[in-house]
Amino acid sequence: MPNSTEPAPASPVSSTVAAASATAADAMRRDLRRDGLLIAGLAAVVLLAVAGYLLIGLTGNIEYALSRRTSTVAALAIVATAIAVSTVTFQTITANRLLTPSIMGFDSLYILLQTVVIFAFGARGFAMLDLTAQFWIEVAAMFVFALLLYGWLLARDTRVTKLLLIGVVFGMLFRGVSTFLQRMLDPDAFAVLQNRFFASFTGVPGELIPPALVLTVAALGIVWADRRRYDVMSLGQPIATNLGIHPTRMRYRTLAVVAVLVSVSTALVGPVMFFGLIVAQLAYRTVRVARHGLLLVVASLMGMLALVGGQALVERVFALDIALSMVIEFLGGLLFIALILRRKPL
Repeated sequence: MPNSTEPAPASPVSSTVAAASATAADAMRRDLRRDGLLIAGLAAVVLLAVAGYLLIGLTGNIEYALSRRTSTVAALAIVATAIAVSTVTFQTITANRLLTPSIMGFDSLYILLQTVVIFAFGARGFAMLDLTAQFWIEVAAMFVFALLLYGWLLARDTRVTKLLLIGVVFGMLFRGVSTFLQRMLDPDAFAVLQNRFFASFTGVPGELIPPALVLTVAALGIVWADRRRYDVMSLGQPIATNLGIHPTRMRYRTLAVVAVLVSVSTALVGPVMFFGLIVAQLAYRTVRVARHGLLLVVASLMGMLALVGGQALVERVFALDIALSMVIEFLGGLLFIALILRRKPL
């Protein structure tokens, strides 16, 4: 009589499943190690780029020049991180990797706010405004407008076609109102306003760095705490709901964070439409394990490398004969067209 205490032999099916699970776990560990090495390598290259920007061509009053360059590097790091994180999270809640906050009309909103401020105060009154006060006014106005305009939309519909159309319509509306107000400005006020239309990565006032850093760190803390929820949201709304995630609540919270990050970056350097699309797409195609904890770090590091390294080339090699923002917009526009052409109809 066979011993009843002996375990039954494993079935071929269970053995195959166990082997497949072990193979998948080994592949996951290898991909995680590879992504960890990628992050370490990117961080090292970013540090080299920062050191090169700070030290190459450092002559004259070294202390003054170093302080100016340090402020510029800090501003570039804040802008790169803010744009990268806002783009990745915005694409997650809209379930589309083509949409960015800038494409949805945030940049047109920024230009409208600048036009309204200069129209209300005039060129002389605008110049007399404290820089920190200007920064807080711009951030607060963009935050409130973004929540009012886009919060209602995202809470009710996330179809890509509708989002794109309404984003384009809002952008056209903002640009139309801006153009109408600009025609009533005097030439001096319009000249001051024109300088605010394009992103400038040089000459960021040092007094704006502390408030921008505080807002960015606070927003990043919220995103980092929700990074695993974003992993669930990327699986789709039905699955996220079944797993205990409230999609509408996540969209509102994410939109608030995105509004803060976009308003901070635009208030510091001006509107940059396609930069977030570039770094987000690079992160998606580089990271093996599509976790938001990894995606956000890689996208931020790539953004820092692009801005700091690009600005170093513009200043040290091309002697400011070209503008980094123009290069970014040109490359980003080509990438956006390529992505549109490769996708299926929306």
